[in-house]
Amino acid sequence: MRFFSRKNKKKVTFKSFFWGFTKVIAIFSIITLIAWVIIISNPTKFLNVSVKWDLDERLPLSQNLLINKIQPQLNDKYNIDLRQIKETIEQEPWVENAHVKRLFWNYIKIKVDAKTVAMRWKDEKCIDNAELPNCLGFISNRGELFIPDRIIESDAIYAISNTEIDTIETLYSDYKIYKSILQPMIIKTIIRTNIDKLVIEPNITVILGYKKQEERLARFEKAYTKLRKKSKKVDQAIFDMRYPKGFSMGYK
Repeated sequence: MRFFSRKNKKKVTFKSFFWGFTKVIAIFSIITLIAWVIIISNPTKFLNVSVKWDLDERLPLSQNLLINKIQPQLNDKYNIDLRQIKETIEQEPWVENAHVKRLFWNYIKIKVDAKTVAMRWKDEKCIDNAELPNCLGFISNRGELFIPDRIIESDAIYAISNTEIDTIETLYSDYKIYKSILQPMIIKTIIRTNIDKLVIEPNITVILGYKKQEERLARFEKAYTKLRKKSKKVDQAIFDMRYPKGFSMGYK
């Protein structure tokens, strides 16, 4: 049996600490030397900013397009402004949010969320002149109009109105109310010019006017339900609900 004095224990402990410390210094020195060699041999490549992308699969934009957008910010290797990169990406109409995070000093992650299309949109000015610019766009599920360069195919309801923010917001809000009144009927088109007009599947037109639209739409729903039991012809009818106590009906 061996016995160790406190003196020996101290020597062993100090020796272990010394060798551990020496290893740390050696490893750090090697890493520093490698980094120094890289910087001296090719400093530009060492300073290049790498980006890890996480793009919403619904986003109709290419990664290359976004890279080109933020390339001026990435070229500033010594002062990467994450907020500026975020703002640049969010200027794209299809982008809802951009989340930019630094993973390392020259390595960042960018997550991009796409806007959700709630309505297809057309400017009322383009009804008679389709050659005008910015005729088509979309309204998001937040009630925001956006007009992208690329128009994609969509089965969303079709809306026609002017471009004023208040008009767009109330149009989307009113559409959700109209939808709840008419369920299970499906609204195909909502037109808001000087009056409100709806086109409902299969091919019913309902003129609501510019006031008391909810009340008039509820009256239409009741009238249509009764008439539909007698004839399917009403599926091709035009209902003008602007009368105080009734409506007029014609056929297309």
